Amino acid sequence: MPRTFRRGFLLAALAGSILSAHAAETEYNLLDVYNLALKNDAQLAAARADMMATQEGSTQARALLLPNLSLSGGTQYNKTKSETTAGDVKDSYNSNTWGASLNQPLFNMASWFGYDSAKFQSAQAEATFGYEQQNLILRVSEAYFNVLRAEDSLITAIAEEKAVKQQLDQARERYNVGLIAETDVLEARARYDDSRVTRIDGENQLSVAYESLRTITDMDIQDIGKLKKTMPVSAPAPANSDQWVNNAIKSNLQLEAARESLKAADSNIKVKKSGHAPTVDAFVSYNYNSSNASTARDQRTSEGLTTGDGDQAVVGVKFTLPLFAGGGTSSQVRQATYQMESVQQNYDKALREINSGTRNLFRTVNSDVSRVESRCQGIVSSESALKATQSGYEVGTRNITDVLDAQKTLFAAQRDYLNARYDFIVNTLKLKQTAGTLNPKDLSELNGWIVSSEEISIPAQCRAD
Repeated sequence: MPRTFRRGFLLAALAGSILSAHAAETEYNLLDVYNLALKNDAQLAAARADMMATQEGSTQARALLLPNLSLSGGTQYNKTKSETTAGDVKDSYNSNTWGASLNQPLFNMASWFGYDSAKFQSAQAEATFGYEQQNLILRVSEAYFNVLRAEDSLITAIAEEKAVKQQLDQARERYNVGLIAETDVLEARARYDDSRVTRIDGENQLSVAYESLRTITDMDIQDIGKLKKTMPVSAPAPANSDQWVNNAIKSNLQLEAARESLKAADSNIKVKKSGHAPTVDAFVSYNYNSSNASTARDQRTSEGLTTGDGDQAVVGVKFTLPLFAGGGTSSQVRQATYQMESVQQNYDKALREINSGTRNLFRTVNSDVSRVESRCQGIVSSESALKATQSGYEVGTRNITDVLDAQKTLFAAQRDYLNARYDFIVNTLKLKQTAGTLNPKDLSELNGWIVSSEEISIPAQCRAD
């Protein structure tokens, strides 16, 4: 029974189906896929745009504390008619005006606290985007290893189909010479048909897995590097769940975003309370007017005739004290207080979930390590059991059903072992994300175990000698 299957065997086995038109496609490793996702992933791009939009709020809030300079100007044509005892007096003329004004807030508590709130919201947006960056690492890894998981499952299905076909052929030969009953042939045929269905399902799952890569990268990837099956599987360090929880409380980006949201909500309460406070603004303005109307020019004064032109400069300080706004300001304060309570409760909920989630992931990764070791031993036991069953079948103490069952158990053990390794990798990345330490360096380290050509096989220590 074959124990190793090279990558070329997979491509050959799928020739004429899902990979027939792409056998010569470029092979991508884990970092290649991640770099493509950085450029093309729509979810990350949307998160980046959300962050940048939120950060503009800080600039807008700061603008309320800075001087405000404006210019104005205009021109208009006028046509008038006035009735007098001597008759109608008509006039048509142009009038022009322009001006400049400068306003500088001197004391405005609402604007100051609003600026603080905007800065906290900006920091929250940065933390949220950082979490999305970590989430991209996890999504890329899950999609990538799901492809490898599907490929390994397909190769195991192909191997199982081939092994069952051999048993079917042997059963037919034995039946033809009268060594076994027809029921053994029928049983072998049924198992062969079942193995074909498993292989067909495996081909479909592989196509589905590659589509997930396309969604993230916006590229038609058809071939990726393989994971060395000799990659070590070790328990997480530090080996204390409390340390992982402490790291998560300090560094988890979701919690950091929630903390910034709390600060923003607190500042928002101060903004609303500032609605009762006075404001002081300094202002300077200059206005120039020009008119050639007969009523504005050639009028005699003690200083002489008017020309219709004039200007005005004003400098001052304005003090405003809100006295009563129909209860609206007090209502806004109460509303902001309730919102603060909601944010606080959500923060407490997130803290508890991350606390328990970190402990659960820590236990899961440790369980994965033990599970990989157990699955490895299960392969050894299954191969030994298959050999013993085949020997019994040869001497007539076991039947074809026993052999087929033993084969099925062995291939299931191989699939379970490979899946356990991928589960370990993904759960380790999830643990690091929860602790807030997940970064591209983790992908680089994983990528060191990705090779362009590797036997898709069970490591020697997981096979009987």
